[in-house]
Amino acid sequence: MPPRLYYDAKNPGLVTVDRSFYRRLGETSRRTLVETIVVPIRTGRAWPVRKGQLCRIVAIEGPQVCDFNAWNLHNPRERFWAARSRQFEGAHVTTGKRLWSCLPYLRPILTFTNDTLPTAPTPSGDGATTCWAPGAIRICTSCRTAPSST
Repeated sequence: MPPRLYYDAKNPGLVTVDRSFYRRLGETSRRTLVETIVVPIRTGRAWPVRKGQLCRIVAIEGPQVCDFNAWNLHNPRERFWAARSRQFEGAHVTTGKRLWSCLPYLRPILTFTNDTLPTAPTPSGDGATTCWAPGAIRICTSCRTAPSST
């Protein structure tokens, strides 16, 4: 018997993302704002996001970089695992992609319901991306794109 792939498109099992479900969750017109938190530049902030709630990260002034981590509110040993999440979800995360928790839990700890970062570079070569940093996810609203080496 050949080895079974973790993700098999013909038999996706539990790793399948219910895109229509998360699309409905991401519809902001059906949501009630609970709290607005502004995190000043070069600072950090932690806040709880309970089951069924959404967390939106927005750059409100100029180019920004946001390092993001997540823990299980009821079990701090279960936390976001950047390396495994990158292996499962690819180099750039967007709508429908998930952040995975560490072993022994290894389950989705967060799912992206929407991505409004522009993907086209500006005339100066800047663009926006969501990428991986060691131990965190980095959300860049203005990142210099490297010139191609062709």
